Amino acid sequence: MKIVLASNSDIRRKIASNYSSDIVFSSPTINEEQLKDQLGDLAPNELCYELAKAKALSVSDYEDHIILGCDQICLLEDKIYSKPLNSEAACNQLMELSNKTHFLIGSYVFCKNKEIIYEEQLTSEMAMRSLSKQEIKDYIKLDEPYNSCGAYKFEENGYKLFNSVTGTLEAINGLPIEHLLKNFNEHV
Repeated sequence: MKIVLASNSDIRRKIASNYSSDIVFSSPTINEEQLKDQLGDLAPNELCYELAKAKALSVSDYEDHIILGCDQICLLEDKIYSKPLNSEAACNQLMELSNKTHFLIGSYVFCKNKEIIYEEQLTSEMAMRSLSKQEIKDYIKLDEPYNSCGAYKFEENGYKLFNSVTGTLEAINGLPIEHLLKNFNEHV
């Protein structure tokens, strides 16, 4: 079974490559920010699902392949944290997340020939320890987490920012590939 991962995420591509050399990568052809604006009234878990679905369905060059679209949302109470893109925004996000528990919602949508055939959503609970502004600045300089929702790279040094987490390392990093393929094979 050929799988196409519809993702631009470096960490997702790395996870998939470590799992199997048979996985093909393709960039989704959606404007994610525009779609977020259009779907802004949805609950965070529904928004995450719709973004994953749109990514999967946007990849059309692979007829008869299984396309996997993914999205992850960082959520604290009712606030969604996007990729910070710069050090000031990363610092502000980490200051807000400091000493609080937030959630990483991951949505995964499999489709074939433009038809959704399996979907799953996983949530990881992330209890961040209390961080000083200097600790945050030092961390940002170390990992440069500008393209990571929540402003941390858990797979690098970001794990040091937490007291406790629930969820696998791959789920926290946005692609629990072994888990997903096992469930996909059992249900499809």
